[in-house]
Amino acid sequence: MATFNSVKYGNQIGSAGASPASTYPIAKVITGKVRYALIEYALAATEAAADTINLVKLKAGARVIPSLCRIVCEDPGTALSLDVGFASNPDALCDGAALTTAHDVSFTGAASVTAVAAQYVPVDIAAGDEVIYATVTVATSLTAAAKLLFLIAYVDE
Repeated sequence: MATFNSVKYGNQIGSAGASPASTYPIAKVITGKVRYALIEYALAATEAAADTINLVKLKAGARVIPSLCRIVCEDPGTALSLDVGFASNPDALCDGAALTTAHDVSFTGAASVTAVAAQYVPVDIAAGDEVIYATVTVATSLTAAAKLLFLIAYVDE
């Protein structure tokens, strides 16, 4: 029976008996405490396409895990679609989450989201990208005061 190593494991132990790699990953790259930022937002019902909703400010160096992030919502109205990201990439964390009924939507598993391998890779937050926000891509007949709950999973140490 063969045994295979991930790249991270190979870096930790060194390859073919060599010393561990000098680029040994810092703890948050391979393990760490996963934290959730829980952000509540009530729709004003005046949101329109291209509007943004500032959700949370993380510290530079935090690592967001999109596959663990979700949006839980009450019925927002006829149609509401959102991207989630930051200044340098407004849909880096979620691209096209359709919130048309009361339900929850994974950042990577929404019916309207085409999940690609890159969406499952943790995203490091660089300086200048600390504010995580949602961009409204579709907004039709929204329900005032309908609640959205964003759960942003990240590791910061």
